[in-house]
Amino acid sequence: MEQAIGQEPQAAGGPVGTEIDPKAVVVSRAVRDLLQPHGFRPRDIGSGLGGGMAWNRRGGDDTHEMITCNGRLSGDPDRAEWTAGRYGNRGGFVEVTGLTLRGALDAVAVLPRPVRVDGSLAEGIYPSLDDALDDIA
Repeated sequence: MEQAIGQEPQAAGGPVGTEIDPKAVVVSRAVRDLLQPHGFRPRDIGSGLGGGMAWNRRGGDDTHEMITCNGRLSGDPDRAEWTAGRYGNRGGFVEVTGLTLRGALDAVAVLPRPVRVDGSLAEGIYPSLDDALDDIA
């Protein structure tokens, strides 16, 4: 399995790395046309942080969401090589691997905040969306 984008605990205060001007990155039109209308922007999350590049957007609930293709901004939208995740600005993350790009967009729409019912932070990488939802419920 490729290294996921959030294997390091998330720093408090929001996403790690630096946002990049979307015009400055070379990605396929198919990828750009799927992600930018949904508010995702490219972000360099740093190779030293267990990542590389990801698409990022802020959630409205003290979280942010990221989508990446094995640490890259682009890839085949139809191949199940994308990772989607929701990350708490104060810590915790929930990631799902092995998705198509459309599957990743669907996943970030329903991934829960990375906080369990008992208040503990969730930090998990799941092989399916159902597994992630079952664990956090």
